[in-house]
Amino acid sequence: MPLGAVVTTPEIAQVMAQKIQFNTFGGNPVCSAGGHEVLRVIDQERRQEHCSDVGSHMLGRLRELQRRHDSNFS
Repeated sequence: MPLGAVVTTPEIAQVMAQKIQFNTFGGNPVCSAGGHEVLRVIDQERRQEHCSDVGSHMLGRLRELQRRHDSNFS
């Protein structure tokens, strides 16, 4: 869609501007099924646990690097 393209009328836009949240995907069964499947795979493959392990390892290595280089500036 080109920049500046009209996607709705000013009247509808005014009503939607007063809403706290608005999206076109809410309640769509296809999107809901897709989201559910993504969450299932994340859970099945233990992705959150893996990210926590990798992140903790990375932070530990970065802290080690920081300590090594901070001592050079003391």
